[in-house]
Amino acid sequence: MIGRRSVLALCGLALSSLAPSAAQAQALDPRLAEAAWRLQAVRGRAVAQFGLDEAGIITITAQNAVGFLIRPFPGPAGRLAWRWRVESAAAPSDAGERGADDRSAAIHVLFASTQGGLLSAMRRGLTPEGMAGRGLTYCWGGGPRGRRLPNPYAPRDGAIIILRGPEAPLATWLPEEVDVAADYRAAFGEAAPDVTHLALSADTDDRGGLAVARIKPPAWA
Repeated sequence: MIGRRSVLALCGLALSSLAPSAAQAQALDPRLAEAAWRLQAVRGRAVAQFGLDEAGIITITAQNAVGFLIRPFPGPAGRLAWRWRVESAAAPSDAGERGADDRSAAIHVLFASTQGGLLSAMRRGLTPEGMAGRGLTYCWGGGPRGRRLPNPYAPRDGAIIILRGPEAPLATWLPEEVDVAADYRAAFGEAAPDVTHLALSADTDDRGGLAVARIKPPAWA
């Protein structure tokens, strides 16, 4: 079981109830569940929809909604590559402002803890698999391309990197390749620990509207 409180803090949202609702069950394509993906909804918010096609492309549809698709992704930090395409973009937003940080799509990379002491011990109580560490969020939307900033909900443990801004073309597949280890060092000033989980998300619950994104799931390059 992933550490939900840690994950949602790093992604900037509140924990939902542990028992999935009927709406949450309908939001997740069963084939994604079979492939070890799990839906994390946000308490009090409409849930984004996650689908899967025969080519392995995940489609996220967020209509005034938000949601995270999470799966274990263990291994050392390296270069991560994926392709994504936004069909309908979220309204202009600011990834650094609480309550205004919508985005068309995001890739979240979550790390094992490198911290000791009471804080780590407390977190381990909430994270049975030991996922009590930091997170990097790679965004489509939320500001200009190239902007790097602390996660406004977890500034010590989360960092945001905007890969695609308002200039990004819609309905066009765009490739990405990021150096996760280098981005971690730039954000936190130390070597990256192992990666534990990967999450995909879209978010239009603050400013409203529709975001539709298609993502070929990331893989180590």
